[in-house]
Amino acid sequence: MVRTKRIGLDARPLSTRVSGVGRLIAETLKAFPHKDEYDFILFSHLPIHEDHKAVLDLPNVTWVSGGGFLKWKGGLYYNFYIPFYLFSHRFDLFWGSQQVLPPFLPKALRAVLTYCDLVLYLYPETMRWIAKVQQRLFQSYSVRRSSFILSISKQTSDDMCRKFGYPIEKTGVSYPGVNPTEMLKLLESKPSNRVTDLGNDFLLSVSTIEPRKNYPFLLEVFREYRKLDPHHYRPWVIVGKIGWESSEFIEELLQERALYKDIHILDSVSDSELQHIYKKAGLFAFASKYEGFGIPMVEAIFHGLNCVVSDIPTFHEIGKQGVTYLPYKTKEDAKLWAEAIKKHFENPKPLDISISEFTWENAAKITEEVFRKVLEEGE
Repeated sequence: MVRTKRIGLDARPLSTRVSGVGRLIAETLKAFPHKDEYDFILFSHLPIHEDHKAVLDLPNVTWVSGGGFLKWKGGLYYNFYIPFYLFSHRFDLFWGSQQVLPPFLPKALRAVLTYCDLVLYLYPETMRWIAKVQQRLFQSYSVRRSSFILSISKQTSDDMCRKFGYPIEKTGVSYPGVNPTEMLKLLESKPSNRVTDLGNDFLLSVSTIEPRKNYPFLLEVFREYRKLDPHHYRPWVIVGKIGWESSEFIEELLQERALYKDIHILDSVSDSELQHIYKKAGLFAFASKYEGFGIPMVEAIFHGLNCVVSDIPTFHEIGKQGVTYLPYKTKEDAKLWAEAIKKHFENPKPLDISISEFTWENAAKITEEVFRKVLEEGE
């Protein structure tokens, strides 16, 4: 009988509502091949969130409880309880899903790091202070300690190697993705009233409202678009919670919504509602200053939505030659976006982009291959 490999996993993102990293972990585990060869032991200081409960039904997943008083602080739990647990139990590998590893890992334990972005170094002002402190304390150590680093885009991998001088031969890319079967199944349910009330062919943006997503610029774009076509312009739908954007801008956005009643902000959207919203939208707008990847863009393309996006390298990896890339900083840039939006709605064209490489099955396959390679090197 073949001995299963025990993989410790930073599963803290599974204790909150669906987010980018939480979805990456859950979908990779669900699609992971050769489940009979790997046991995943998931660590989190909080209980698993209802959105991710299906993970616990997997036959090779165990949720670790415990931690005592350390569980009341995620940082203390991660940095002290997890290393203690790893020392006292047999593990073959640790998977750092949030681009940091706990200090004091057992010396012989192999570690694979998932690297999501370099926001800490490129746009530190857009981060919450506590996340910034934690990343600064352990980021460099985590990279050096890793046996292999899987990034979520080639641009992120290249930037990480340049930043830390990490050997490129110990890196790879595992793109996040979509689950086409699950997304189409979600469309079988009846859309909720608040989704139906949106109508069709609206302008759509999907992401948390926080500084790196560049919503002040998008608001200027929408104002310019409204002026260009005052009698026939389409409303703007934002799907995402209000995050840590400046209170001044949030007030400005909410006032604009109240005054014109053409901006809709939907928080706490279910997976089914989100798929229906993509299906009903007419154009997708994504103006991020920087992204490690861009799952909402992949989801939009899956549903056949044309996209107007910021001209950044990661988006080119996704959209190739099939979407519109524009500068995203000045008032003149905003006018270019407004003109592109107006032009699209006047003469929409079919989308011709393949997203076959952006599936969770592919991501899980690549991740498993890396785990196997690292484990074999450690034997």
